[in-house]
Amino acid sequence: MIFYQLDNIVHYRRIKCKSAISKSTLPGLDYTINPYLGCEHGCIYCYVPDVIRSKEFQNGWGSIVYAKENIVEALLKQIRAIKPGVTGYSTVTDPYQPYERKMSFASKIIEILLSHKFRISFQTKSSLILRDIDIIRGDNVEVGLTITSLDKEFTKKFEPNSSPPEERVQALETFSEKGIKTWIFYGPIIYGFNDNDENLYNLFKLAKKTRSYIMYDKLRLKPILSKRMEKVLGEDVFEKIKRGDVEQCFKKTYYKVIKLGREYNVKVEPAFA
Repeated sequence: MIFYQLDNIVHYRRIKCKSAISKSTLPGLDYTINPYLGCEHGCIYCYVPDVIRSKEFQNGWGSIVYAKENIVEALLKQIRAIKPGVTGYSTVTDPYQPYERKMSFASKIIEILLSHKFRISFQTKSSLILRDIDIIRGDNVEVGLTITSLDKEFTKKFEPNSSPPEERVQALETFSEKGIKTWIFYGPIIYGFNDNDENLYNLFKLAKKTRSYIMYDKLRLKPILSKRMEKVLGEDVFEKIKRGDVEQCFKKTYYKVIKLGREYNVKVEPAFA
């Protein structure tokens, strides 16, 4: 069966998992936990459909979400046998996507990890993370909000089912006020959309205010991603992005990011060093 991202219907399913936590190859992370397969946010620039083998998810990214219903039990079995480290929550899905309101995995997973001396690095586009603010505490946690742009129209087009940018800003500010280490993920950088000076200045002002560091990344035009972007944006707009030269756009913005980091005294780092 083939699902299509823009059919306005999300297909949910509960599955069993054999493993809850796995080793990560991403910089700065020892482990990763992904409580869901698929992501309802349906971001058109997401690279995940290009790295998974499932045709079902490739064709229906944003419209199919599998919840690992036994992930808490699986984590309890695994956790005692592995050495504590930094755990990314999450790396190929959003742990606070809409279905999490029903499943409520996060609070239990957080308590298990922290009680076993694991550090947690959160990354989300959802203000739902504020639900767990009372248990996200201490020096062993950091909260990252993906804020690719502060423009609502950008969000509607590129990140259709994620929290509006102002809600993400509020979440970042709330955690920062609580004394939690915070960071902003600025990526992907898309030519003609979120690489403008106004967006950059606003992001750095926010980072300065919340004492956040900024992690940035370029657009990676993989085959499935490219088809999805072209379908949503239209051929003319997508061709404009390609003509803008992804690498040149990134280099130009990279120098601005480095410069602004010095000006605002904000730490910046690439997503893949």
